[in-house]
Amino acid sequence: MYKPDQNFTDIANKFADNIYKTTKGRLRLAVLQQDLTNQGLVAGQNQAIAPQRILDIGAGLGHMSVWLAQQGHHLTAVEVAPNMVESAKVFAQQLAAEVDFHCQPAQDFIRAYQGEQFDWLICHAVLEWIAEPQAFVDYLFKVLKPGGKLSIMFFNNTAKLIGNLLYGNFDYINSGMRAKKQVRLSPNYPQEPQQVYTWLERYGKIVHKRGVRCFHDYMIDRTMWHSHFEQIVEQELAVSDSEPFISMGKYIHVVVEKHSN
Repeated sequence: MYKPDQNFTDIANKFADNIYKTTKGRLRLAVLQQDLTNQGLVAGQNQAIAPQRILDIGAGLGHMSVWLAQQGHHLTAVEVAPNMVESAKVFAQQLAAEVDFHCQPAQDFIRAYQGEQFDWLICHAVLEWIAEPQAFVDYLFKVLKPGGKLSIMFFNNTAKLIGNLLYGNFDYINSGMRAKKQVRLSPNYPQEPQQVYTWLERYGKIVHKRGVRCFHDYMIDRTMWHSHFEQIVEQELAVSDSEPFISMGKYIHVVVEKHSN
């Protein structure tokens, strides 16, 4: 029996405002979409793509599910917060995107799933809210077919440490970076990258890594977040797929190809 995990049922509007309406959220989405484009999920000029069966775990307000459905893929989206699912359905309808939405915990969906396995599994900004993250990773691979790919992005504890060092929050660091009062949108379980890589490599080969927001959040002049946003995206994409920038990313995006046997 797994422990209860965080969800955003009672703060969906705050979640939308603080994630999707900021340069942080826009940058995150731009980087992820570019990565998935590079992985062959978007048709190039005069080049068709085969529709993929994709499962989006923790689909939130549906931004990634809808975008992938618009590329011609078959989307199943799972989200535990009912009001977020309803908003995602409206968003999908507005853009005429066909997405099969399920409102339930991901673990319950996977346990009950009886269909064929998925070609791709998307799991972005979920792992850091899960009480038992290693067991959750195990669940994800249960519904991914051999040779299929997992796109997983998680909140990076190394970057959390870097940020607090830069701000001189030494007492907070010495306390193990445990806050006296939990901030609702501050991830409960930041992940150690090497630990996550180890969990993933039990099931497949890591074929891509990228730091997400590897310098954006550290910029001294934050007015540039808005005035130079396109240049920030360009520079993030230019440097964030190699070290030390991967480990500096507030999030790390990893693509894993599941073993064929």
